[in-house]
Amino acid sequence: MEKKISRRKMIRSVSGLTLGAGISTLPLNGSFYPAITGERQKVPARINVKVSPPGPNSLALLEEVYNHVGRSNLAGLYGVGLKNGDGSYIEDLDGNVYIDCLTSASSTLLGYSRDDIAKVYYESALNIQQTCFPYTPNKEGLEFAKKLSRIAPGNHPKKVLMGVSGSDSVCGAIEAARKYTGRMGVISFKFAYHGSTGLSQAASGFRSLNEGIYDMNDKNFVRVPFPVTSEEKKRVLKNIESVLAFGKTAAVLVEIIQGDGGKLVPPEGFYPRLKELLDKYGVLLIDDEIQSGMGRTGRWWASDHEGIVPDIIVAGKGLSAGYAPVSAIIGREEVLDALVPAAHVFTYTGHGPSVAAASKTIDIIENENLIENSKVTGGYLLNGLKMAEKYEDVVVEARGRGFMIGIEIDVSKDPFASRVFAFRCLEKGVYFGYIGDKQQVIRVLPPVNMNRSECDEVIRVVHETAEEMHYNRVPAETIEKVKRFAVGW
Repeated sequence: MEKKISRRKMIRSVSGLTLGAGISTLPLNGSFYPAITGERQKVPARINVKVSPPGPNSLALLEEVYNHVGRSNLAGLYGVGLKNGDGSYIEDLDGNVYIDCLTSASSTLLGYSRDDIAKVYYESALNIQQTCFPYTPNKEGLEFAKKLSRIAPGNHPKKVLMGVSGSDSVCGAIEAARKYTGRMGVISFKFAYHGSTGLSQAASGFRSLNEGIYDMNDKNFVRVPFPVTSEEKKRVLKNIESVLAFGKTAAVLVEIIQGDGGKLVPPEGFYPRLKELLDKYGVLLIDDEIQSGMGRTGRWWASDHEGIVPDIIVAGKGLSAGYAPVSAIIGREEVLDALVPAAHVFTYTGHGPSVAAASKTIDIIENENLIENSKVTGGYLLNGLKMAEKYEDVVVEARGRGFMIGIEIDVSKDPFASRVFAFRCLEKGVYFGYIGDKQQVIRVLPPVNMNRSECDEVIRVVHETAEEMHYNRVPAETIEKVKRFAVGW
């Protein structure tokens, strides 16, 4: 309780704003939200930060959130509330406009104001809003499953299990692997994040999420380091084989590019060799593409870069471009059908309007050649960001593939340097996230249809911020805001 009160006091003190006594509920058609008129408000396609974020309207929202929403629904970032989006730009409750390089944790894959997707959802919902697919299948779910099977790697027979979140689909993938192999063991990687439900959370590599909830000594879950050098590759493969030799492992669960662990890219040859080991011991490879899939890395799936065919792929986040909660498991027919009927069903499985939006998202990616844009324009962005490595006391490395990029910040002298970096970029008009085992990596996940001129703006802001930090010119007010709103404080 004391921590909660302290955080509220911090919110009230920002910019001399006094909150609490006069706030009850936020008016739906008042100063915080535009009236519903049927016409979308356009967001200017340019950076415009006119109120130091978080502004008073965002702070008012945040105060109410702390009053009414349980803290485990929150992670914290900047204390900013959003009200509008258009293309690659987002607008906060105080009218500040930013270039979006977080895309709601990689879910708003195509940016904002895609009327074509919204229309498909709306028209499907007008016909019938829900059929409960497990009892009464619908055409939208069938069409969606066919498209996913077509774009997934491999020529083997495939099937799809639909879900509503990446977390539940990771759970289902582990369940299918266990049922098919008759084994319980799962190998995953330290600082991997696979979800927050049941088996998905138990398999994740952030210890703090599991303590007091799951048995930390559960021998069915083995976690190994994620390799980033050739020497680490050898050690990790040797470690994995030593576990496989016991004959108790059902699957290895991996993010091809480790996402929340820091946008880590493994050394060349790691995954082909891992797949050889798994085939040798009859163990399945579950590829978590929740964050990296749907063209974000310059291929449909990050595993396509590695020349391997996973036994199971898990997709989510950008699957519907943020228009509906949709996830899916795409796997070998015999593996997914090892689960008995109704073993992986939800009331909203195959929800017609939601999967119609997801099907439309696949069409747009193909028709607008966005995988190529992710590869080429994402490569352009990464090259520009890598030039900031000249400030080596600030930027350790920029890395990634396509539009899945991380900028590692040197936190050896200041453990909060990365959060200061991200907050300063926000003040300059670029909306990043930050992740990693020490929150040391700036999370760069733009829409996959971002253009070069927008990339140039992002590159400019990153270079300006790196220079400011190099010369110790970051305003004291920015650092104070980090203390109030950043993850980890």
